[in-house]
Formats: sequence, C-alpha cells, structure tokens
Amino acid sequence: MTPHRINTGDHPPIKQYPRCLPLVRKEEADHLVKEMVDNGIIEESSGPRASPIVLVKKKDGSTQFCVDYRKLNKITKKRQLSPTMNR
Repeated sequence: MTPHRINTGDHPPIKQYPRCLPLVRKEEADHLVKEMVDNGIIEESSGPRASPIVLVKKKDGSTQFCVDYRKLNKITKKRQLSPTMNR
C-alpha cells in the first residue's frame, strides 16, 4: 500500500451511502470486491469517508469497477506546482 493524503482543507468528511443495485449486479460487485481484497488491491476500512461504487459494462462485455469520487473531487484542494525555469 502506498500512503497518501487528499487535502480537503477544513471540509468535513464526505460519506455517501451505497447506491441500490439489482441483485445480479450486487453479486457481481461482491465478487469484484472479494477479488480485489484477495489480490491485496483494496482492504476493508471503517473510516468516516465513503463514496459509492459504479459498475460499468465495457465493450467486450466485462465489467469495470469504478468509484464515484465527484463530490470528493469538488472539495479537494488542488496542489499548485512550482513553475520550472527554462535554462
């Protein structure tokens, strides 16, 4: 795992609740989550922040697991990079 911080200033944590999924899609989501946990990609968390998942069908028929971070992105303080000097 790579630790990182998302600077939201003094904004309180955003906790969105899961969106309703049809049973078949929920089973698919559960399978994808289990696969990512088993492969060490994600881990269980009980923090004050949460964003809903979105399952997107790809052209080849497979499913892309996505997280809807739009609300988090709106409050995230963007990092300003220093301009580089041309030599």
